[in-house]
Amino acid sequence: MDIMRPSALLLLFCLLTTSLTHARPEAFDSKQLQSLFESYKRGQAYNYARQYQFEMEGDPYFDYFFGVSAIDTGHASEGVFALERVLLVFPNDQVARLELARGYFNLQEYALARESFEAVLEHEPPAQVRDTAEAYLDKIRVSESRYRPTHSGFIEMSLGNDDNANVGIDQNSSLQLPTFLGPESFGQDDNFTSLAGAWTYVHPFSPGWLFESTLSGDFRKNQTLDQYDTATGTLQLGVTHIQAASKYKAEMISQQFNLDGDQYRSLNGVNLNWQYTLSQQSSFNSSLQYAQLDYPDLPIKNSALTTLGVNFTQAFSVWLQPILFTTVSLGTEAAEDDTNPATQSETERDIYSLRIGLVLSFTNTLALQTAVGTQNSSYAAAAALQPDVIREDDYSSADVGLLWAFSRKWRLDTRYSYSENDSSYDLRDYKRNIIDMTINYTF
Repeated sequence: MDIMRPSALLLLFCLLTTSLTHARPEAFDSKQLQSLFESYKRGQAYNYARQYQFEMEGDPYFDYFFGVSAIDTGHASEGVFALERVLLVFPNDQVARLELARGYFNLQEYALARESFEAVLEHEPPAQVRDTAEAYLDKIRVSESRYRPTHSGFIEMSLGNDDNANVGIDQNSSLQLPTFLGPESFGQDDNFTSLAGAWTYVHPFSPGWLFESTLSGDFRKNQTLDQYDTATGTLQLGVTHIQAASKYKAEMISQQFNLDGDQYRSLNGVNLNWQYTLSQQSSFNSSLQYAQLDYPDLPIKNSALTTLGVNFTQAFSVWLQPILFTTVSLGTEAAEDDTNPATQSETERDIYSLRIGLVLSFTNTLALQTAVGTQNSSYAAAAALQPDVIREDDYSSADVGLLWAFSRKWRLDTRYSYSENDSSYDLRDYKRNIIDMTINYTF
């Protein structure tokens, strides 16, 4: 027994050595790692590289493939350390810096992420790198609004033509106008310029709770028909609560609409909104709105408007990256003075509407947006001039626009829109064509 013991120990040692030798991974193959990485098999690339991490870290090529794969597979901390080593060797590698910034973003290190993304942009990188950096900077701004005050806004100017600036009766109509109406009641063509803008301030006051305020304005000047110049000012104050995939918002809204420099209508109301993110590519939105409308010079139009709307958006990861959106809404407008017969045909109504649209992205900076819509308004009574027919309006619209984001903050939009109102009350029939070009600056 004593003579055989050393032999048994030797045999056990040999077996353990052989087992460990076979368990050890084969020699590192940089081409295999690169192939997995470039085939977007980032999970496999991460698992393969991790076997050789201790012997290969410090090699900038290894660290780059390992770092990006780590970030893409949810191991942002490991990826950040690896990419920081890359930049120690190649401090001017803006692609590596971009990926490092992405890692910081995933770790919610927004200050470091912003600094890195801005450093990338300072070196005038290729268009694809620039677009990625700018997109992440926008995401940082949105994310930061959850815990620090932020503000944003836009200003835009438009030039266009409106072939029915006064929303008058169709020029081709054979309708005999009442004696109290003149030829100016038909639609009139005119060129216009407009200036619009908005500023939003967001202030978090508790985890997941935000105070939001938006001030916006829109002014339109007609070249000839200045009696139809319009100006709109709107103030919105609300509270938003963000919880998991849901976003809830309650806000008060106050709006003033002027026509030819005089107050035409005021609106004061409350909006309740719920937005739910179904996935990275789809979202659902519902809203309930109540508004009191007052017309100082047209009291028969004073009313309370209640609207319930539902919107669904779906993006598709296919050619042209189409985004489909649709909105359905139901509403009712109750006249303030429901004893006046005129209010029954001018104000009191039920409203049903549907709108469907599609966005197609040709490039990261060029997109086509188109939409069609229909709205039915069923009034409570017939108009005085046509007492035998209960008034009902069918409004249809279609529009198409080409959107060109030629820089991060600047966008040029070219749009054409068509609308038509087909009413059982002939004096409310009209058609309208608008074409305009708008330059938009965001800040």
